[in-house]
Amino acid sequence: MAEIVDQLSAGLKIESDEEMEEKEEDSFAREMQVTKLSQLLSELLETERKYVQDLEQVCEDYLTLSKEHCTCNSLDRKTLKKVRRRGLHVQSLPDSADKNFSAEMFESMASGLDMVGPSRIEIRQMLGNIEDIKDYHKRVMLPRMEEAVKDVTLMRALFQSEHSRLSRKYGRYCINNTKSSIIIDENIKYFSLYQFNNGHKLRVDAMLIKPIQRLTRYHMFLSSLSKTCQDLGLLEDSTEFSLALSSILSAARHTNTMMWIGKMENCPLDLSGQGQLLKHGKVLTKCLAGSLKKGRRWSTRSQKPSPCYLFLFQQTVVLCRTSENCVEQNSPHLYYLNHISVNQVRIRDTIADNLNTFEVHKLENIKVGISVMGQSKPSEHKKDTKSGVIMRIECESENVKDDWVRAVNSEVKQLRSMARSLASQFTSLP
Repeated sequence: MAEIVDQLSAGLKIESDEEMEEKEEDSFAREMQVTKLSQLLSELLETERKYVQDLEQVCEDYLTLSKEHCTCNSLDRKTLKKVRRRGLHVQSLPDSADKNFSAEMFESMASGLDMVGPSRIEIRQMLGNIEDIKDYHKRVMLPRMEEAVKDVTLMRALFQSEHSRLSRKYGRYCINNTKSSIIIDENIKYFSLYQFNNGHKLRVDAMLIKPIQRLTRYHMFLSSLSKTCQDLGLLEDSTEFSLALSSILSAARHTNTMMWIGKMENCPLDLSGQGQLLKHGKVLTKCLAGSLKKGRRWSTRSQKPSPCYLFLFQQTVVLCRTSENCVEQNSPHLYYLNHISVNQVRIRDTIADNLNTFEVHKLENIKVGISVMGQSKPSEHKKDTKSGVIMRIECESENVKDDWVRAVNSEVKQLRSMARSLASQFTSLP
């Protein structure tokens, strides 16, 4: 009997030791997760501060070029020889400097002539709205994030409340990315020499990619924070971070769309200056023949409508065709077809017996009622004089057509209301 008791006691002791080890392991794992959570929050804040510094640096380095004539003195023979000894890349700059210099580029730099760079307009186009993004993060995002890292509720509120502005500002920056890259590529020798002469650490394209990467960084941090809280059993906190993540994912989807639109070929518009993207989607259309003056008629060469995309911006409606053999169905290559200013739009939403089709007409000689010196008074203006069809759009259903008609008419109404308001302000002046 005593032996059995001793065996049971020994077994209980073994089980107790195993439980203690498990508890210690659980405690250690939890401490590691808590440490990870703290590190993630600290890193999120530090990367935000570093991001603001980077934006300030690129504005300091390149905004001055938009206000002065761009020239760079060529490398003298002594400097060129020194650089060549260090290889065909500029190692005299910090480690992150440009490593893509070619021998031909150095020969051009050593030509003894000053290198003329891009125009001031091109510099502004290259930089896009980066100064606005810099000011926004410095004055809004960074101060609020310094408080939000202390309270998960504030973190969720930050990204939810700033969702609209993040989408708008980064969307405008991303739609300009293709044009910015073209300007850099066309002037790469100038920018490489400018970088060398001024001792900049990174090439201009490496600096300008940072805003495009920022929303992705938010995504990574918020996703990790939500998962870490879930592992710790902090379900409410995990949900708060997930809600913040949802706002960032929505903004990222919008900026990806804007990046795609910015790759449109043969577009005469500055797409970054057309206001917020309000609506876009697949449509069908047929080619128009003739002109507005002679009368537009529909092409009869092919009865099959062409697949297109229609984009409604705050200021402009843009129609694009897509490539027929497209690999990326969700983001096909876009080719500009036509556009019309929203303040010149008139919609005809009933086309014969086709309930899925509407027409976009262009109003000629439209008057908004603003009196200018030497012109007639507002009261003498007539309403829209005449219009000509610009686009005939076929949608996949009547409901989709009605959505498009409502969206366009709503923006037209809002724009004309603003014009009338401005007109009344002008006429009330002494």
